[in-house]
Amino acid sequence: MEGGQQVSATLQPGQKLKLADLTAARQLTVTVQLTHGDADLSVFGLDTERQLKDDRYFVFFNQPQSPAREIVMGGTGDTRTFEVNLTALPATIERLMFVATSDSQPLSTMTGGAVTLAASGGELARLPLSGTGLAGEKALMLLELYRHAGDWRVAAVQQGFNGGLKALLEYFGGEAAPDAAPDAPTPAPAAPVSLVKERQAVLLKKAESTPGMVNLIKQAAVSLEKRGLAEARYRVKLVLDISASMTGEFRSGAVNELVRRALALATRLDDDGQVDVYLFGIQARRMGKVSLENVADFVPGLKFGFEGGTHYSPILKMVRDDSRQEQSKDPVLVLFITDGATSNRKAAEREIFEASREPIFWKFMGIEAGRVDFEFLEKLDDLPGRAVDNADFFKVKSPINIPDDQLFELLVNELDSWDRESRRAGLR
Repeated sequence: MEGGQQVSATLQPGQKLKLADLTAARQLTVTVQLTHGDADLSVFGLDTERQLKDDRYFVFFNQPQSPAREIVMGGTGDTRTFEVNLTALPATIERLMFVATSDSQPLSTMTGGAVTLAASGGELARLPLSGTGLAGEKALMLLELYRHAGDWRVAAVQQGFNGGLKALLEYFGGEAAPDAAPDAPTPAPAAPVSLVKERQAVLLKKAESTPGMVNLIKQAAVSLEKRGLAEARYRVKLVLDISASMTGEFRSGAVNELVRRALALATRLDDDGQVDVYLFGIQARRMGKVSLENVADFVPGLKFGFEGGTHYSPILKMVRDDSRQEQSKDPVLVLFITDGATSNRKAAEREIFEASREPIFWKFMGIEAGRVDFEFLEKLDDLPGRAVDNADFFKVKSPINIPDDQLFELLVNELDSWDRESRRAGLR
C-alpha cells in the first residue's frame, strides 16, 4: 500500500514476489484471460514437492471447485476466474499452479492475454501473456501461488510442455486416461545410454564403498528428475558459515551431514562428482574439494577458527571470481549455508544483483536457532531489477532433522525455472 492506494505489480517470466496484501487476503480472485480460441484453463493444488496427491484439488471445466469450495472456477471460454480462499486451503496444499492447455493449436498462436490477481476489489499483480518465445507447446504453466517462509508468494512460471494436459498431469504425478492402444504396436529401438548416465553409473558404483551415499544420490536424482534436470550439468559449490554461532552445528555433525548431501547432488550434476568448499565468517576461504574418496574425513579434517562476525560480500565475490576463471562451460549451483545475517548488506546485495548476469544460481539455506532474523536473505530471494531471478532462500530449524527427500526438494527448488530463464537470457 502506498498513500492508501493499492499498487499493482507487473510480473515478468521467472519473477517472484512476496506481496503483503496477498498474505493478508482471505479471498483472492485470479483471472486468466488469453486470446487463443481453443485453450482450457485450470489450476492444480500441489503439495510441497509439486505433486498432485489429491486429485480433488485439480480444478477444471469438469470439476469446477475443490472439496470445501476453497477454489471455485467461473467464467467461460478463454476467460476464467478462480475464487481462492487461501486461509481455508488444507496444510497439504502448498502450491496453486494456474495452467493453460490446448488439444489442437499450440499455445504459440495466442495473441495476447494476462493473469491478474486481485483482493478486496483491487488488483495486486498482473502477468501479461503472449505466444512469443513458444513453439509447439500445448500446455503452459502460467503463474504459481506458493507458501514460503510463512507467507504466500506469487511466481511467474511460463514453462511449457509439448504433450499438453497429459504431460502436465504426468509432471505433477497425476494419472491421465490411457490412450487407445494401436492395433499393431512396433517396439521402439532401445535408446543409447548417454555419456551422462554412464558417468553417473560409475560414480554410483564408487559410492557403494561410502556408507549411506548410494541412497542419498538416488534421492537427489528423484528431485532433479521431477524438474526435468536428470541430465543437467552444473558445477556445485558449497559455502559454509563459520561464525561462532555455528559451533554447535559443526560439533553435532550436522554440517558433516549437509556436506554429504551436497556431494550427493554433485554426483548427479557435476562433471567430476566433486564439490568446491568455501568457509566464511569475516574472511572468505577456499577449502578444496570434497569427493566420494574423502567425504568421510573432510569436515573433521578442516582446519579453521570460528570467527566473530558474518560478512557475505567477500565470499560472494570469491565464488563469482572463481566461477569466471574456471574452464568449464557448465553453470554453477551454489549451496550457501548460514545461521545469521550479514553486517554488510549493501555490498552483498550488489554482488547478487551483478551476478544475475552470470550463469550462477544461489541457494541460500538459513539454519534457524533461537531468534534469528532472515529478512535480508528473503530480500535477496526477491531482489528486484535482476537480469534473471538467480537466488532462492529457505530455512530449517536447528537441530536439523528434516527428512532427506524434503531437503533435496528444497535444495533444487527453482533451479529448473532458473535453468530455463538463464538460457532465454543468453547467460549460457
